[in-house]
Amino acid sequence: MMLNKDNLYPLYIQVKRRIIEDIHNDTYTEGSRLPSETELCEKYEVSRITIRRSLQDMVDSGYLVRKQGKGTFVKRGKIKRSLISPDGYTEYMRETGQRPERKIVEKVIKPCSPFIAKRLAIPLGSEVLELCRILYIKGVPLGFELNSYPIIRFNGLEAYIDDHVSTHEVLQKEYGVTLKSNYKVLNVLLANEKIANYLHCNVSDPVYQLDKTAFNQYKAAVYHSMMYCDVNRVSFVIEDKKDE
Repeated sequence: MMLNKDNLYPLYIQVKRRIIEDIHNDTYTEGSRLPSETELCEKYEVSRITIRRSLQDMVDSGYLVRKQGKGTFVKRGKIKRSLISPDGYTEYMRETGQRPERKIVEKVIKPCSPFIAKRLAIPLGSEVLELCRILYIKGVPLGFELNSYPIIRFNGLEAYIDDHVSTHEVLQKEYGVTLKSNYKVLNVLLANEKIANYLHCNVSDPVYQLDKTAFNQYKAAVYHSMMYCDVNRVSFVIEDKKDE
């Protein structure tokens, strides 16, 4: 399986992507041991140095795990998230029996952009709480989100937000907001240096960009979110639920 040495991407990244493809098509299943470095060198027709760099990159990114004296194993499959559900990260984690892990990168009040003003139906230049967070699953970045909350509707919200709380729960408890629906646009783009750093992927790796506006029980916009996820770690599912 010869790689393209004239490709824009280094060989180790090409090898990484081939291995990820093989994980997704079940050539290497969850929990299985990868072939030896010698076998991988022969399969992908690259040097041992390239293979080692690819594998280390995948270990650092959470795709693989090394077991002393046993080899390198596939850590887990892709995470599936509903594209239409109004539930947030905390609801998803609890539903799957896991503990939410968050890290706030930035929390600041600032004038909104024209884009955010339109999404939230607020006057141009209105103040918003801009919340940047990394969301984790089992210690590995699941996504990086940039959320905007209108201060005119949620004055003092910043005081309630930290790494240990659900914003959805704060909005319901402190402001009486019930999230009922959302508008989402799913795009795919290439990771810049900032996103790659937060998601532990490579610059120019494909990532999902989920542009979401959440609405309350009165169909008023509550907040806007721009979420970035590595396409190799997350699948978005559309469920067509019909009345029986």
